[in-house]
Amino acid sequence: MPREKKQRIATEAAPAAFAHPFASLDLGPLRDAPPTPPPEAFPPAKESKELLLLRRSTAHRGGKTVLVLEGFSPAWDAAKLESLLHDLKTSLGCGGKVEARTLALQGELADRLIPLLEARRLAIKRGW
Repeated sequence: MPREKKQRIATEAAPAAFAHPFASLDLGPLRDAPPTPPPEAFPPAKESKELLLLRRSTAHRGGKTVLVLEGFSPAWDAAKLESLLHDLKTSLGCGGKVEARTLALQGELADRLIPLLEARRLAIKRGW
């Protein structure tokens, strides 16, 4: 039985212009709309006059970096500290715990942590 000849594709001609696969979709107002800003991470809190100290620590942790947030006033009870810690851990995707009226957050996350705390109207001073 003889083999069928393969059809060859001509390569001498110029290729057809690439057509975008989604060009025919009508996106309406979504096409040129500016991106919407993300919702605020935390609801605005009332003004705080306390200054919190944020420092980096690796002591007694096997070289792992931990951010320690300290300087909370006595108005911050244990439940309020736990609530703040839970919100920060959820937003940053890290671990942490409350240690003697200080918050310890695992990882090198200062650049992401400071805007979250400022959104809660907490004054932050870096200790490094």
